[in-house]
Amino acid sequence: MSFDDKVQSAFKVSLPSLIVSLGIGFFGGTFLGKYLDRIRRDYPGLLIILPGMMGLRGNVFSSMASRFSTMLYLGGLKPSVKDRKVLENVVIAMLISLIPVSLLWAIGVIRGVRYHAIEILFIVIGSTILVSLILGYFTAGITIFAFRRDVDPDSLVAPLVASMGDLLTIPTLVGFILLLERDVREFWALNGFLIVMLFFLLAVSRVGPAKFREYRQLFTTITALAMLSLVSGFTLERFSGLIASSVILGFAYPSILSSFGNYGSIVAAKTSTKLNLGEIENYLSKELLEEILALLLTTPIIGLLIGFFSSGISYLLLGVKPGIPLQLVLTYPFMALFIMLYAYSISYVLFQHNIDPDSVAIPLIANNSDIFGTIYVVAIAGLMVGA
Repeated sequence: MSFDDKVQSAFKVSLPSLIVSLGIGFFGGTFLGKYLDRIRRDYPGLLIILPGMMGLRGNVFSSMASRFSTMLYLGGLKPSVKDRKVLENVVIAMLISLIPVSLLWAIGVIRGVRYHAIEILFIVIGSTILVSLILGYFTAGITIFAFRRDVDPDSLVAPLVASMGDLLTIPTLVGFILLLERDVREFWALNGFLIVMLFFLLAVSRVGPAKFREYRQLFTTITALAMLSLVSGFTLERFSGLIASSVILGFAYPSILSSFGNYGSIVAAKTSTKLNLGEIENYLSKELLEEILALLLTTPIIGLLIGFFSSGISYLLLGVKPGIPLQLVLTYPFMALFIMLYAYSISYVLFQHNIDPDSVAIPLIANNSDIFGTIYVVAIAGLMVGA
């Protein structure tokens, strides 16, 4: 592909999926912005877990999408959601997701955040099972759909999957909170049903210890990254008041994090596929650097849309007219470029050390993007409120 072709692909394929994922992300951001003060007051432990949960969804299912894409190209997966490997991956994704979020909860309790601790644990467990089931089949479906239509899944799927995870994560958490406050018995009944369903799917899929061990590298990576996400969690908890004071960044927070993760995941997925196909011979690959430059041209549009949407939602829900945050719009492309270069470098180095980028690079990049993004949001909030 020529550079012009890459630019056309970035604007015709990646940009529309980034915009769609942005809109999806703002749906979740609407819930966070609306209920942020309530969560801070009544369920503070969730703020420590939230970035890790959001990161886990992006890590696990973007990695799954990239793995499906590679398997489809290599003929290891039939282009059908009925393929047994799809169910296996969905069940494994549930298990891989549950253990790290439980550890995050435990660390929050040890740290002293014990108000509504048991309820928070089951809010996290129940929502993780439910979201993993929905997101797992969404990931498989959209990857196979793109492949069947001769559209590169690596250019399209990662942003949609990560943002769908954001769309489901926060509203589901809020939904479990509202259910708990409305009817305690229904809350526990729903959790019991979801746990029984998990064991049923585990039996049907026949995912045993041997199969799970095949994914030990991904599980180890995901768990380690979940612990690393505590940096984001503690930062969010500590500066949640500052973010809330900026008004619009509470609404924009999920979209900012997911968009950075999307750019990083697109670059990582493209790098992984090209490395596995032998199309990259050295680090200074003109092919990938042109891909990054082409994607960079789309970042001013995404940054402007984040500012516009967050300002509009703030006005509609709170009656506040904060205006478009120029601090965010002007700096967003530079942060996105940093994350894309970081994603390419990590993917290349891992592959050179015989570590599968599909299993390690994408989760690492998504997690680190959340950390960088949270720090970025706090910095922008400080600029906006003069702190």
